[in-house]
Amino acid sequence: MGGFEYLWAIFNLDFGYLFSVAIANLHWIFLFYAAGYFFSNGSAPLKRGLINFLLVATSIDIFLLTNFSIYTAGGLALLYFLRMPVLIYIEKSKGLSKYFTLAWLSTWFIAITIVALGM
Repeated sequence: MGGFEYLWAIFNLDFGYLFSVAIANLHWIFLFYAAGYFFSNGSAPLKRGLINFLLVATSIDIFLLTNFSIYTAGGLALLYFLRMPVLIYIEKSKGLSKYFTLAWLSTWFIAITIVALGM
């Protein structure tokens, strides 16, 4: 389920729907909280978990609207072969290591763009 359904429930003040979705998906709430804790080194797990959720929900909506998926053999190969050298370089350099998360997301969007344009 993408972000449009959640936004629609928020705009309609349908908190019963949001509560039922949250109760039915407690494992995902815990996993997004754990990812937020891991990516923020424990400093802001709720904020980072919410950001991770918004990224996933937005990606789902975009893929549903465009009938597109990067999860093909060529798309994943491009993503991994693009991501690994960039992340290794950024991880090894002293001044750029703070941009690791940005590089991770940037390689994702670059790979999506390349696959979408058919290159």
